[in-house]
Amino acid sequence: MSGHMDDLSPKQQEALRKLRAAVAELPKPEDDDYFYLRWLRARKFNVKKAEEMLRKHLQVREELGIDTTLMHWTPPEVLRKFFPGGFFGEDREGHPVWYDNFGNLDFRGLYRASHREDVLKLKAQHFEKTVHICKEYSERKGKHIETVTAVLDCENLSLQRHSFWPGIEILREILRFASDQYPERSKRILVVKAPSMFPVAYKFVKRFMDEDTRQKIIVAGDDWKEVLQKFIAPDQLPEAYGGTRCEPDPWCTDYINPGADIPPEYYLTNLTETDKGDMEKTTVRRGSSHVVACQVEKLQSILSWEFLTTNRDIGFGLYFQQEQQNKKKSKQEEVIPLKRRNSHVIPEAGYFTCEFTGTYVLRFDNSHCWTHSKELLYTLKVLPPESESTVQVSLEPSSSSASLSQLEGECVDGAPVAECDLTLDQPNLQTASTSIGSESPTTVVLQD
Repeated sequence: MSGHMDDLSPKQQEALRKLRAAVAELPKPEDDDYFYLRWLRARKFNVKKAEEMLRKHLQVREELGIDTTLMHWTPPEVLRKFFPGGFFGEDREGHPVWYDNFGNLDFRGLYRASHREDVLKLKAQHFEKTVHICKEYSERKGKHIETVTAVLDCENLSLQRHSFWPGIEILREILRFASDQYPERSKRILVVKAPSMFPVAYKFVKRFMDEDTRQKIIVAGDDWKEVLQKFIAPDQLPEAYGGTRCEPDPWCTDYINPGADIPPEYYLTNLTETDKGDMEKTTVRRGSSHVVACQVEKLQSILSWEFLTTNRDIGFGLYFQQEQQNKKKSKQEEVIPLKRRNSHVIPEAGYFTCEFTGTYVLRFDNSHCWTHSKELLYTLKVLPPESESTVQVSLEPSSSSASLSQLEGECVDGAPVAECDLTLDQPNLQTASTSIGSESPTTVVLQD
């Protein structure tokens, strides 16, 4: 049984009754069976876990003022202008559609120009707006609607642009917030214009997504316009996505914020004293360099860093130190080439997935400057490796550009579905500082 209304087993019906009784005394934004079933499905009908999840949600609602002040809160101008996303139209089954130009999200600018709390409040507004829009659609259509179709536009997505570690941490919080506070709200997620490095990005962020959401992701290839029209009629699609709507332009920007790089004039003060207090400090003398060695004990661990200089640029490179048979000697292999960075303008950050265990060395180089020493602040973290499970895709063998790989367990047009692994053999795909091409993959449905 699916666990949805009118498709409940006797055990699921009993779980619904128990959850209702367990939280009967608490004030809730909704009080129908659909509401309780979302929390039960999110915890596989474990009543105790669903109750715990719901109670935490109600506490968060109170802390954020979701039912009182949040919906009247005006986000800062920088978020209103440059944070992508918006609702427009409906899918072929009458569910609202959310567009997210994720590829245009400026991680570095977001970190430099906004406060984490404001970003999370903005996303809470977006999620709460989703709830209200679903209610409006339910009344208008005369049927219950609680989920939305999302279109995730990955044009401009790149490791170099989106590997800024503080930005990734904000993204992680957003994904977990959505999973914990607004479960079972996604109908499907259509990924379009995905570059060839998308599997790398997905493998990295999937750890922050719940299993149910991962199963709903469909990645379109070069035929992405045809794929969108399988789910959304042309008269409900913006012209830029292959439809006929143009309000007031092909991107329908009256409804969908396209996102963009955040101009430096929006940046806040470089770093607060609190932020600086969490960083190591040193002076790199003129004509010299400073090295930081880090021991990595597990394969696929993630080495992440952030650094800034208070005056002028500095060189940065990453090396792997190979021990020779003679223990007194070692050889350093260049992992990220040494390059001068304008870390006095914007803090530099990145990460590297460690292919070998051993010693990694970060080099901050000032040998190019014989007149000025550099004040350096930096942080270095070693994150544990992600799950060893391989990213799987279901791949439609048909050569037709309009074919869809697989949807909800069924093969399109009766065609067989082949399974294949997305291997990440190329070392440069593991480092955040390498540029990757923009070639689009075939339409796939991502699975674990």
